[in-house]
Amino acid sequence: MQRKIRQSQTIVPFGVGAIFDFKGESLVACDTFRWGPRGERIQSERLAAVLGVKEFRAAPAVASNAWAAPSSGVPYSRFPSWLFCQQCRRMTRWSRGQEQEGKVPTCGNCPGRKQLVPMRWIQICPHGHMDDIDWKRWTHSRNTDPEARQCQKENLFFETVSGKGAGGLDTLQVRCATCQSRRNLMGITSKGSLKSIRVRCVGRQPWQRWDERVDCEEIPLAVQRGASNVYFPLVHSSIEIPNPSRADSSSEKALAIKADSMFLALMGVNDDAPIYDQMIEMLGDAHDASVDYVAALVRDEKQREAGKATAVEATPGDLLSEEWAAFLTEMDNEDDPHFRTRHVDLVTGTPTSVTSALSDRVDKVVLADRLREVRALEGFHRVTPAGSDKLVPVALNHKSSVNWLPAIDVRGEGIFLSLDEGRLAVWENDDAVRNRIAQLERRLNDSFMAPRLRERTGPVLSPRYVLLHTFAHLLIRRLAFESGYAATSLRERIYARSGLDANGASRQAGVLIYTAAGDSEGTLGGLVRQGEPPRLQGTILESLQDAMWCSSDPLCSETLANTFNSLNFAACHACTLVAETSCESGNYLLDRVLVIGNDTVPGYFQDVLDAAVEAAGEGVRGL
Repeated sequence: MQRKIRQSQTIVPFGVGAIFDFKGESLVACDTFRWGPRGERIQSERLAAVLGVKEFRAAPAVASNAWAAPSSGVPYSRFPSWLFCQQCRRMTRWSRGQEQEGKVPTCGNCPGRKQLVPMRWIQICPHGHMDDIDWKRWTHSRNTDPEARQCQKENLFFETVSGKGAGGLDTLQVRCATCQSRRNLMGITSKGSLKSIRVRCVGRQPWQRWDERVDCEEIPLAVQRGASNVYFPLVHSSIEIPNPSRADSSSEKALAIKADSMFLALMGVNDDAPIYDQMIEMLGDAHDASVDYVAALVRDEKQREAGKATAVEATPGDLLSEEWAAFLTEMDNEDDPHFRTRHVDLVTGTPTSVTSALSDRVDKVVLADRLREVRALEGFHRVTPAGSDKLVPVALNHKSSVNWLPAIDVRGEGIFLSLDEGRLAVWENDDAVRNRIAQLERRLNDSFMAPRLRERTGPVLSPRYVLLHTFAHLLIRRLAFESGYAATSLRERIYARSGLDANGASRQAGVLIYTAAGDSEGTLGGLVRQGEPPRLQGTILESLQDAMWCSSDPLCSETLANTFNSLNFAACHACTLVAETSCESGNYLLDRVLVIGNDTVPGYFQDVLDAAVEAAGEGVRGL
């Protein structure tokens, strides 16, 4: 039986290993080995090199109005296999052999063939395995009769116990109709509940055969199948930039091409000259390089001589530094279908005290009329987002034979902002700022989210990351009012490096607010329109004004313990938090005090707000 799902949802939230609820059914996405050779290939050489794979593939798609064979889509397996009838409450362990094409599981005991619904509780383990709870063992675990404990019948009923009042887990029980053993569900989700009935992890995923299991000594944890700790996907993304030379402009091959006399001659030839393409092709043949690569080197070198190129050096294989350099570099890319940017002024017209303070803190504004993003799913965790040693790869035991990852190819638009590095460095070195971040750093080190968040922040949490992350959230919330996009359609990408990493990469301080979707909503143009002067300066000032007062103040602004493990300071749903799909760090590491300041900690944009308040006061006095 076919169920419909959007192609983008096969990465997040219903990628490999995730549970998908569909009209009373519960399914889990199978590993990519079971996709077979199907799927459209997606090109992203930079991301493929970083992840160590050959290519990416999008989930095989079927037109919504077209008939297709059952095997043409993405394979999902029914899970959990324990189902029950809502009318007679009989539990049934459903097997693959009972599946019928085009039909849902139904109860064979009740008239009308009532649809069976899945049990709400499952078991997972820190190594990423997932399976049904052994309901037969759970049911008989409290019976002291030795004969009852040896009951081999799966004649189970999932019932509601009357007279318990509050309606908690103690009002639900599983009963064996053969020996009358029973046990309610009170405490089933507590730590060690399955250990008490001597249950160990089965070492497999729901769609795997029994002979595919592995030895696992972990004690599983009983959770609801919709719990947030069932699935932590590891998704990588890359903004596809057009210039292939920027990432390795100082490599051995690039230097050899630049030293060639023909390259020097090309510097004086116009791009539209008839001999230009011939010289590019000859130079590429001589150095075993592609035509695009040589042309990009020439174009980049001409921009450097014209003073348009950025001084930022990009580390080969570092996705963020390559994107950072691409955004900061002015280039003629009007014909590029995937990456089209233009630099604009933030402030136009006669400067005021407010706009001058703002322009002193915002360095560049770049509008991306066209963006192409590739998002790839590498694997997932369960229970907690642990390190790579516990990552379950999307190909599972077939990683050596499946040299590709599932991905989606999306297009959209965006606004890129970079902050003034000089002013930012002075602000970062303030003792009050550093002490505040040091407290957050200690909590991050002790948090179960540390392995995942360190991929974003680097080895050291810098003040600029928290500042930029919070600033991005404030912009997303304000742009949702102005641009015509829903807030869930906007995403952030943070570029925050203080030069503290081992690679010695250049400093970065910028944010990209963009929309990228697989449908028309990614290309409406409303977001870029808000980046045009003078709209953007108004949007920034309004977002800063929004951050000055929260409906939960003073509780929000004065708190130092928000979210799990207290990984946020002054941030809540009323002022700063955005949709989980919009944030790259799961709504962690936010603090609007670093943006607007308070009595003890200076905010990076505090002078802008002070100037705005003073200007507003002068306007009132003038009336």
